[in-house]
Amino acid sequence: MTASTGVTVGKFNPPHLGHRHLIEVSAAQVEHLYVLLCERTDQTLPAELRRRWLEDAAPTNVTVVVTPDDLPEENEPWAARTLDVLPVKPDLAFTSESYGDGWAELMGAMHVPVDLERAMYPFSATEIRSDLGAHFHCLVPAARADLSRRVVLIGAESTGKSTLAEALAIELGTTWVPEHGRWYWEGRRHLGNQHWDSDEFYRIAMAQRSLEDDLARLAINGVVIADTDGLVTAVWHERYLDRVGPSFITPSPDLYLICSPDFAWEQDGTRESERERQWMHERMVELANKSGAAVQVLSGPHVERLAHALELVHPLTQFSPLL
Repeated sequence: MTASTGVTVGKFNPPHLGHRHLIEVSAAQVEHLYVLLCERTDQTLPAELRRRWLEDAAPTNVTVVVTPDDLPEENEPWAARTLDVLPVKPDLAFTSESYGDGWAELMGAMHVPVDLERAMYPFSATEIRSDLGAHFHCLVPAARADLSRRVVLIGAESTGKSTLAEALAIELGTTWVPEHGRWYWEGRRHLGNQHWDSDEFYRIAMAQRSLEDDLARLAINGVVIADTDGLVTAVWHERYLDRVGPSFITPSPDLYLICSPDFAWEQDGTRESERERQWMHERMVELANKSGAAVQVLSGPHVERLAHALELVHPLTQFSPLL
């Protein structure tokens, strides 16, 4: 029979896969688990952000409670703090630390150790903070999505951006985000000349961003590569509706890579904007330069573009140490 209430405690700075394992194992043994997240003002990652990442990774019977990290690192004050902030006294206390027995006893709870030897996840939050880039794969998925650097390839039709996006992601060993608008077009093109409306473009832009955020959860090296974003969708809105659309350009990436139309236009069976190709390129350059993101135009054959892109993206895989 499962116990009624459990508790675990930590800084979770940042939340990693070992923390997720601790919480999952603990939550499976109680009706409700409280996770006490300790907050200090000098930490790089705000407690509310860490709380959200933990809640994303945790089972539904888990509540994360934020408390100040303002006590001595001794069991007695932390046992008193735990009993003070929780609505009920815990039956079980879960830790992967040597202090667990004393902390649990002071609360009148039973200590349940979880992987004390760190055999399943042999790393610590301290190691992750010191070299986030090398340990990015250790983070919980929501943390990867929020901390990952975003690189977006944009360009008019027949500029090689989709091919380059996939090749770049493969070289980097990370995820890439296909173009949602292309899928949408494939689904509607049999309707012929049915008019587009602004709402369609808005939903394409939002779906593209949602797909990017989902795949960023898997970006284990800290970078996600996207084929287009809301900026491109905005230009297509102008192309089809002959007017600037509503504001649905999604948050700017860390880097825009713009593929030049400097080779012959090729028909793949669906393309239809050869005459607008140069205008669309120039419009995307204009909007990208206004976005606040870093911008680089790529030209030349695919091999040269890929090599140049790798040089530009490599610095984004480097992260400053966290506090």
